[in-house]
Amino acid sequence: MTVHSWVVGATRLVAKFYFWFLAIFLGIFGLLVIEKIGVALFGDPSSYVFTLGWDHPPLAGSARMIEDSPLVVGHDSPRLGSVLAELQQILPAVYPAVIIGLALRALDRARDEGTFSDGLPRRLAWLGWALIAQPAWALFVALCIAYLRVQVLAGSTFGDEVNSAFTGSLAWPAVGAGVGVLVLRSIIIEGIGLRRDLDGTV
Repeated sequence: MTVHSWVVGATRLVAKFYFWFLAIFLGIFGLLVIEKIGVALFGDPSSYVFTLGWDHPPLAGSARMIEDSPLVVGHDSPRLGSVLAELQQILPAVYPAVIIGLALRALDRARDEGTFSDGLPRRLAWLGWALIAQPAWALFVALCIAYLRVQVLAGSTFGDEVNSAFTGSLAWPAVGAGVGVLVLRSIIIEGIGLRRDLDGTV
């Protein structure tokens, strides 16, 4: 049985377009980030710049805002700060690209071999667990953001900044979608078993 639904085809087309857009963006921007991280690790950086926002608590004595900009310049721990400042720019796009890539693999298998193909449950498992793992990714992003903010904000604590950044990065709908994908996977596995039983009786 092969899936010929136009809904699957349209979804796959949109996802593929978005995936390649992200892939090209990450490829170009990622090379620039890697270059800057290399300079930070092997050079001698004295400062780093990242987006703090327009509305923020008072700055530490060593930090300053760039005029008419939401960007802040930090000087404390410049080596690690430079690396995290670069990572902060690219991390938000990495997770969606991974999810879309895994979803495309599952859609391709469903389109080519059918909904109850033997290889589809494995691909759905990868997608489901990747979605459920979103809080772990959110925590990693939050740790990066929290470290940077603590370096430039007066009276800021790492724990408070992690909590705030983690709450902002957390996406419970992704976790719910992951659970749904795993439930769908279990249904498909049952369907594959029934199909084999029917094939055996023919």
